Amino acid sequence: MAEIPHKTALSGKLLTMKFMQRQQEQETRDKLVKEQNRIVTEAHWVIDQTAVDLPKPKFQVDYEPSFLQMTATERSSVGRMSFQKFNSAVEKSASQAAGEQQLERELKRQRQSEISDDEMAKEMGRSNKAKKTKEAAKSSQSKKPTTNRRAPPKPSGGGGKFMKPKE
Repeated sequence: MAEIPHKTALSGKLLTMKFMQRQQEQETRDKLVKEQNRIVTEAHWVIDQTAVDLPKPKFQVDYEPSFLQMTATERSSVGRMSFQKFNSAVEKSASQAAGEQQLERELKRQRQSEISDDEMAKEMGRSNKAKKTKEAAKSSQSKKPTTNRRAPPKPSGGGGKFMKPKE
């Protein structure tokens, strides 16, 4: 009969050596990583989104323009710069460019705020109607205020002059 070779056990001194302990730790770490990966893959769910019809959101986002300059051209200046009055020629050209940009922005704002004569007439007509309705509402209200307070007593006599107290 053929003899079955069996493994011989390693000695206790060999197992206590650092390289053997590191090898055992590495094997246990590999087992733990494999087990964690298996758990994650079992717990991972995938939803078929083509079969699900989601309704569109019922809200709408409106963005208002910011007071900050957001475009790259307005945000930074391109070219040479001078610090602490080191190069006066560069500072002059930079201040001129900044002045031109300021003028362009003000002209742009002015164009946006301009309204035509027809629009002005419509607005004036609306404001006149509003004034008339306010006046009508005021006249319909009673002139005497209704409060629970008593009016302060009016001083009698001298018509508001200072009177010396009698001794």
